[in-house]
Amino acid sequence: MANGIIEISFAGRGGQTAVTASQLLAKFAFENGFTDVFAIPIIGAERRGAPISAFTKISKEKKIKAYESVVHPDYQFIFDTTLLEIPRIRESIKQGTVLIVNSDKPIDTEGLPEKLKIYIVDATGICIQHKFMISSGPILNVPMLAAFGKITGYYDLETMNKVLMKEFGKERTTLNMKVARDAFNSVEEVKE
Repeated sequence: MANGIIEISFAGRGGQTAVTASQLLAKFAFENGFTDVFAIPIIGAERRGAPISAFTKISKEKKIKAYESVVHPDYQFIFDTTLLEIPRIRESIKQGTVLIVNSDKPIDTEGLPEKLKIYIVDATGICIQHKFMISSGPILNVPMLAAFGKITGYYDLETMNKVLMKEFGKERTTLNMKVARDAFNSVEEVKE
């Protein structure tokens, strides 16, 4: 955390809803008392499956004045474990970073810095189980964000429900909250 500003990075593939996740995270944090929030999408190839990045900065105390992307995040979401093979993503992971990884098993940490906290949640499996899908595959944003809320305590399921209700209405929020609850309850820290 640099100067009271929490920096979060999202690594996903086009269609995995990582950009939406960065925007929703800002809304969840603001709803739960963070006084300044900022979501930054970085869209490159703009095609399904292409690596994409997004960033969110949140703060309870300081005004966010720097609008550039996040280079060394405090928290990093990995929506697809194959993205860890991309050098710029691996290099952005610093000692002390907390990784939230969409995986049903522990990840290979060879070559990553020591003293990482790694949490896994089977967001893909949860989405498939609940048929929480779009044409490009599972909608990973809500389960990944629920896992983050559980890990950090920055917001809870009630806050998520309130924001999602405003964003999507009652019918869509019901299914969103089913996958959120499953992810919230199943995220686990990987012990090395």
